[in-house]
Amino acid sequence: MLQYTHGSDVTGASMSDFLTLYEHVRTHKPREILEFGTGVSSVVLAHALLENATEGEPLGRVTSMEEDLYWHDKAADNLSAEHKNIIDLVHSPKVDGFYKLFRGVRYTHIPERPYDFVFSDGPERHSPVNNDKLFDLDLILIVLRSKRPIYAIVDNHYLTFYILQKVFGIKNARYSVSHRLMFVGPVNADQARHLRKENFVPDLRLCSPTELKLRMALDEEEPPARG
Repeated sequence: MLQYTHGSDVTGASMSDFLTLYEHVRTHKPREILEFGTGVSSVVLAHALLENATEGEPLGRVTSMEEDLYWHDKAADNLSAEHKNIIDLVHSPKVDGFYKLFRGVRYTHIPERPYDFVFSDGPERHSPVNNDKLFDLDLILIVLRSKRPIYAIVDNHYLTFYILQKVFGIKNARYSVSHRLMFVGPVNADQARHLRKENFVPDLRLCSPTELKLRMALDEEEPPARG
């Protein structure tokens, strides 16, 4: 990780987030990891996979999606030879997309692989059409095409949290106040709700008694940190 950060100008996620990712991979032993937003977290995920392999697990793979060509190329330059063997860096622009009545943004092409863990690490959420700040649609689309269970950790973006709870339910999309992360899963296509008679009161239910109101941000909001 230190080698990567010395050659990178990423702002980075918190160390607690890195520890959460590391512990999840070490505990659940995923084989195919999908990451939205390349950065230091890519190295943390890869390191955990390598440690799993030293204990006899099959060597896994990280498919790391990045919409910004600069970040993609920077990551490719900074990865060690060992990590390049298990991190597949994929550059893909973002486009508008929909699930039911929800408008979000998604990558134009994500390799079709049997993913069992997804980490959403600050991908671009502004519409390329009119720059509206939307939610990241990719996790929903990945789950909809999967019959195998998928776990996911989603970074601190409340609109995405809100919609994930509407689609998968609060038992399958649990927000942690202490981590400021959402933990999703295990879910597959069967857990996606049809939303026929939903009440879209703008609130976010948590796994504690706390209840948050969604806040619509102004255009001047700071850009997301890169992990």
